[in-house]
Amino acid sequence: MSWSCGIVGLPNAGKSTLFKAITALDVTIESYPFSTIDPNKAVVSLPDRRLPALAELSSAVKVTPATIEITDVAGLVKGASRGEGLGNQFLGHLRNVDLLIHVVGGYNRQEENNETTMEKLGTVNFELCLADIEVIERRRDKLEPKAKSGDKKARSELNLLVKTHDYLNRGMMLSGVSFSDEEADFLAGLSLLTRKKIIYVYNTDEDSLFNPDLSGFHENEEVIPICASLEAELAELPEEDKKVFLDAYGMQSSRIDELLDRCFKMLDLAVFYTIKGSETRAWVVPSGMAAVKAAGKVHTDMERGFINVEVIPWHILLASGSISRARERGLCRTEGRDYPVEDGDVLFFRFRSD
Repeated sequence: MSWSCGIVGLPNAGKSTLFKAITALDVTIESYPFSTIDPNKAVVSLPDRRLPALAELSSAVKVTPATIEITDVAGLVKGASRGEGLGNQFLGHLRNVDLLIHVVGGYNRQEENNETTMEKLGTVNFELCLADIEVIERRRDKLEPKAKSGDKKARSELNLLVKTHDYLNRGMMLSGVSFSDEEADFLAGLSLLTRKKIIYVYNTDEDSLFNPDLSGFHENEEVIPICASLEAELAELPEEDKKVFLDAYGMQSSRIDELLDRCFKMLDLAVFYTIKGSETRAWVVPSGMAAVKAAGKVHTDMERGFINVEVIPWHILLASGSISRARERGLCRTEGRDYPVEDGDVLFFRFRSD
């Protein structure tokens, strides 16, 4: 399973700089609005301290990390739904991402007229609401004839759309609204932006990085202060120079690693590992996925012919020194098809081949 994040925010909030910091790619970063016409996309490796250790233990020749796809779109401006700036059609590139990273500038440029953090948040969030209203209205127009003809399912769905339309019209993010399982399943089919989980990146300068003013955010919102320009510099350095750079700024580690880790946790994902032949590989699945389904992520033949799975937590395997020693000590256990995969599991699938 691949997972993905989309970056949104006002023009000049630092979205493209953050994208560069995450991906270490040389993307166009301009000092004026509307420079990002087409989306920037990249697949990057997920930071993982466990994988290199497992690869060393197994003498792996090939090491394959878990990955994440990052998409950065144009800056949203007030009135984008009416065609201001670049409009809002580019938001379609974000409808299939799993999570939104909303970048908020922790500083005021001259063109921002001293907007508060709350005002900046409100501008982007309301434009996301308006973009979803367009989707809701299109689906509503299709359902109305069926609902009027007496179709009970269509009538129920139409009532949900009317309720959802009202929430959005009031500027409410649907991620904060409770829906029944049936309603949530229906709304999932619409790929609404405001139903997605959001993590806010407060892009501040170096001086405010360790004492940022986060008063404009609500207590229940996930916020991480980051100096995107600093992180972009760090991303360009060779590995041997990064620690010196971090020490100079009093940082233990990159805030980008923390960002990706928090995104991962918000999505309730798990990483499991396979060691086969000369390859050690990390796989991303929803936390608690059944072992038989996890086997299918590796290869469909494994799911089809699944017998059982040998499981050992990564840290126990490392402490054992080798796979054979772990087996000799009885530290590996055999589980069936419904075993819920846990983060950090090392899995050895047994299956029948056709």
